[in-house]
Amino acid sequence: MKVQIVPACWLMAAGGVLFLISGCSSPKPVTAQEANYPVDKIDAQSLFVENCATCHGKNGRAHNLHGLIVGAQNFANLEWQVSTTDKQIINAIQAGPGPMPAFATKLSPSEIEALEIDQAQQMADIDRKNNKLVISN
Repeated sequence: MKVQIVPACWLMAAGGVLFLISGCSSPKPVTAQEANYPVDKIDAQSLFVENCATCHGKNGRAHNLHGLIVGAQNFANLEWQVSTTDKQIINAIQAGPGPMPAFATKLSPSEIEALEIDQAQQMADIDRKNNKLVISN
């Protein structure tokens, strides 16, 4: 009896992991529509909601169940802000560190750049709201 339960548990766990990751991999309408737009014409906030908010939350703090389960980065974390460069953000979006899926083939280069620019702006806004020193990368 015990031998039969273990494979069933592994199957359920694997199915759960696939379910969690699948939220980031399905095609999205704004992503497809804006793929050929120049960086300054891309709606980075909508792009973020479509592709990133499932794990990172709409506010980027990853304070949601999905974000906690997969260990998504909290973009409001000051230590992360200070130690992370723009290039590292772009590389993370493209390659997908840890359980995060890679977006290099899902987003256009201009969409990735727009997300990075928007993220950098949000980090600066968080610092201003918290009266913290703004450090540019």
